[in-house]
Amino acid sequence: MIVLRPDLLRAGESSSSLNGNLQASNVSFRLWASGLTLGAIMALPGNAQVNVLTAHNDIARTGQNVMETTLTPANVNSSQFGRLFSQTVAGPLQAQPLYVANVAIPNMGTHNVVYAAAATGTVYAFDADSNGGVDANPLWKTSLPGVVHGKSIFHSILGTPVIDLSTSTMYVACVATESGSPVFRLHALDIRTGAEKFGAPVQIQGSLPGTGSGSTGGVLPFDPTVEIQRPALLLLNGVVYIAFGSLSDQGAYHGWIFSYSASSLERLGIYCTSPNGSEGGIWMGGAGLAAEVNDPNKPFGRMFVSIGNGAYSATPPYTNSMSYGMSILDLDLNGGTMTVKDEFTPYNEAKLDSQDGDLGSGGAVLLPAQSLKSGGTLEPLLQIGKVGIIGIFDRNNLGGFSGAGDQAVQEVQTASTGASGWGAGVWGAPAYWNGNIYIGGTKPGGSNSLAAYSFAKGQLSSAATSNSAEEFAYPAPTPSVSSNGSANGIVWALKTDAYVSKGPEILLAFDAENLANLLYSSSTNQSRDNPGAGVTYVAPTVANGKVYVGAASQLSVYGLLSDVQVAAAPVITPSTESFTGSLPVTISESISGAKIYYTTDGSRPTVASKLYQGPITITSTQTITALASANGFLQSPASEATYTESADTNPPQFSLAGGSYSGAQQVIITDSSPGSSIYYTLDGSQPTTASALYRQPITVSVSETVTAIATAPGLAQSPVTSAIYTIGPAYTFNYPQGFAQAGATVQFNGSTGLDDFRLQLTNGGKNETGSAFYATPVNVQSFTTDFVFQLSNPAGDGITFTIQNAGPTALGGAQSGLGYVSIQHSIAIKFDLVNQANEGPNGTGLFIRGNTPRAAEIDMTGSGVDLHSGDAMGVQLTYDGVTLKMTITDQLTGASWQHAFPVDIPAMVGGATAYVGFTGSTGGNTASQKINSWSYIAGSPSGSS
Repeated sequence: MIVLRPDLLRAGESSSSLNGNLQASNVSFRLWASGLTLGAIMALPGNAQVNVLTAHNDIARTGQNVMETTLTPANVNSSQFGRLFSQTVAGPLQAQPLYVANVAIPNMGTHNVVYAAAATGTVYAFDADSNGGVDANPLWKTSLPGVVHGKSIFHSILGTPVIDLSTSTMYVACVATESGSPVFRLHALDIRTGAEKFGAPVQIQGSLPGTGSGSTGGVLPFDPTVEIQRPALLLLNGVVYIAFGSLSDQGAYHGWIFSYSASSLERLGIYCTSPNGSEGGIWMGGAGLAAEVNDPNKPFGRMFVSIGNGAYSATPPYTNSMSYGMSILDLDLNGGTMTVKDEFTPYNEAKLDSQDGDLGSGGAVLLPAQSLKSGGTLEPLLQIGKVGIIGIFDRNNLGGFSGAGDQAVQEVQTASTGASGWGAGVWGAPAYWNGNIYIGGTKPGGSNSLAAYSFAKGQLSSAATSNSAEEFAYPAPTPSVSSNGSANGIVWALKTDAYVSKGPEILLAFDAENLANLLYSSSTNQSRDNPGAGVTYVAPTVANGKVYVGAASQLSVYGLLSDVQVAAAPVITPSTESFTGSLPVTISESISGAKIYYTTDGSRPTVASKLYQGPITITSTQTITALASANGFLQSPASEATYTESADTNPPQFSLAGGSYSGAQQVIITDSSPGSSIYYTLDGSQPTTASALYRQPITVSVSETVTAIATAPGLAQSPVTSAIYTIGPAYTFNYPQGFAQAGATVQFNGSTGLDDFRLQLTNGGKNETGSAFYATPVNVQSFTTDFVFQLSNPAGDGITFTIQNAGPTALGGAQSGLGYVSIQHSIAIKFDLVNQANEGPNGTGLFIRGNTPRAAEIDMTGSGVDLHSGDAMGVQLTYDGVTLKMTITDQLTGASWQHAFPVDIPAMVGGATAYVGFTGSTGGNTASQKINSWSYIAGSPSGSS
């Protein structure tokens, strides 16, 4: 018998529907009865430990853990709460960490385990509570094959895995390279050992009848070269569901869902969102496929999935052969077979499609059933996409499509901004708790607060009931909520917008009753609490008094600082001192059985460092750093002592620390010993007195290792000092991750705005003209510039790369003018989609002084580079003062084309400096014309990368 706590059935909620099964909570058996809400299921009486087995806590994707009894608004603050430890992983953790309590690991005892799947293909099982003693290393790790295709790295694991507790199995989708091509596979890993089960892995492949893009002879195959597995996996009643979307919106892609038997890994079903059309990818910012069992006569339940932009051709009665771009689907599930039963599509889907305004950038959340004022019951679905409309839908009648207006239960438009008129869009999913919806949206090119909306009796508040003071830029957070039933609610969010510069994530905790009340920020004590470098589309996991955060190369564990035992720092004897000849050094630890690890070069030790086994004899100047690791304790802080041999010359000191730098760097080497001479090498080899004598600062213009020694009269040779310098191009500017953080450095004009991180010159409307220029003039006497552009829905008209001295707000004419015509003191390279005057439909060419970019065109038809393909195109332009050389490469197919244009650019633009940027336009035909990345290096092209 299952007992419900009445206090968990909040006002306005009905207990008549089942929003998930118990595989999504801490109970391993399945529930077929009605009468329970998911919140009640997860908050059974007692203090049983919570398991997080799927993305966002449950298959309704609410993001709530209502069984958190340790963390409260009273103790989550920077003095009581913080980072306890971190574990290093091989690559970014874009999948959400999962958690299982009391796992019996063979020969290692029982552990609470946190599972982390790195994008590079390695799955880790770590002790969830400790990094000391036997827990210092992973309990197990399994490396699945990764894949590299051309210059692009296919992230092997992006979608959050799912765990079946009844069989102790984790299901992971991974892509690998075989014979030079990507192959997706479903893996079934034993959560106790990491070993494959059930004959895994199995290849994810198949085809359906269809005439859509990429089909042959009426058959549409799944093409792994243009697909990526981003959504979290779903496990429901013995069936695993895996969804796919596009790889950067390129090629003949579609949205796909495959289903497999959890026990045999037999493929059970395939569904495609556009078998007779195109596109319609399923990605949802990494959110999970949402599902429920709402009818005991249909034990396999139903699934709700959000679709990205693409072809739309649906009319009732719905069938699987129709195309459902920009829609929400209700898929009936029957033994793995997926059948479309209902759908919702916005009234302006055609406009959103042309804008690349994905409804499916966010995933659906199934909210608890609501008792309406009318006396009826609503089973609501929450959906938010790029344009920032908060939609409430009836899961039993999604509303279909109506050109007269959306047939939603309720829609609330967040404040709109930018050329496309979008509001606070979502890339991920909102969270739900206790009659509140928490939304981490962001506006194009700007930032937004985390917002809370009330939701009671089927009605969403028309405005936010509270907002955080902290603002989030793209990609904005997918929040999670922890509480003890309806009390002690905390909203957790990761601020990751520093991913552009590889800056740190920030873990934030807010009072769920009032988001203006910030409880905790990891930036308050960053030296202690830094989670690691940011990655996109990540969510924290909260379980049993701990918070688990994935970052670029580490998994961090947060909790109450007073609830853990930390090993005492080792005692190094003697402490820092000078000596002559030799000096014995001992390291001791007060904890019985502790192991001590140490280094002698001043670097921080790990459990992979040298193990201390007895006194160390020091004969030269060096620094010893040590830590202790013991079972039942967190690893100790590091202790350090420096010993200086008084008969040695002091070690050289470098003015610049080793690291990665842009452009040539100057390194000054000094030594404090009187009368010293310094000798150095630049190839990492050991210097001697026969090496180069240091006389003046060293210019490091390429990546190299500088190593130095010093000698002085009457003293022995110094220890070696070394630093590794990685030198990248000396960028004038560089936007490798797009323009979400470009701010005022790039001037947007006309129709130009942002589509997520991408600069969008035209957004799918007719007769649009847009431009974007770097806001400061740059040297154009010689240069190298690289950019990637993408023309989506490419009908008209085209774009240019323009150099001009009319100013940063320059904007030319529309239609065939490509946003360039009439801009004086200028040159432009065009990429033209339209054959206006028999100059060709796939054209490029060099144009000057704002002339109509039509004549003197070069038609690239037949080169393999097709501007109408929708693929991302990489362009490199190099100018040596005489000739402008262009190379354009299709980023998907690898097809490339080159041309050289003789031109005196300074003479054309009227100076040695000018504004550089892009223009674009549409006429009667439209396109979403985007710049994905851009860099510029002034100076000789020989310095380009």
